[in-house]
Amino acid sequence: MAKWNVEDQGTQYTIEYKRGFNGGKVIVNGSEQKVKSQNAFLNLIDFPIRLKEKALNVVVIGNKADLAVNGIYLGSNQPYVPVSKAPGWSWAFVVVSLVIGWLFAGVFGLCLGILGSMFYVKSSLSLHQTINRRVVSCFIVFFIISIVQIVFGLAANYWINTL
Repeated sequence: MAKWNVEDQGTQYTIEYKRGFNGGKVIVNGSEQKVKSQNAFLNLIDFPIRLKEKALNVVVIGNKADLAVNGIYLGSNQPYVPVSKAPGWSWAFVVVSLVIGWLFAGVFGLCLGILGSMFYVKSSLSLHQTINRRVVSCFIVFFIISIVQIVFGLAANYWINTL
């Protein structure tokens, strides 16, 4: 659960995000709104809230939630970037990482792929790094996760065959 307090024209607002299966709830001063993830494998939410003068966005990537107020994230002080603006290369890393994980290491590999996917999407939306640096950091994480997935899959297969 994440909770923020925002003031707009002298009125205090409490915004909460409660995680649930395939999404969660955004609560503004006690008024609940169900939200769904934009992705089947990764908890990915970008929920807009309009107050009197302020524009808010509750953004959730994986298990990390942050609130953007007038285009700035409260948690990181970085500029808000809509989740829908994640570049295609980050989704390519997500798909390949999930496929490699599932094919080589089953559920364990899929879980590693999901962890990597959270990094790929979050890193691709980060504006404090150049695009080249974002791609290289995603590739390094992808390479490490893929090696772990493949080694685990081969070791598990060898262990099962020796039984």
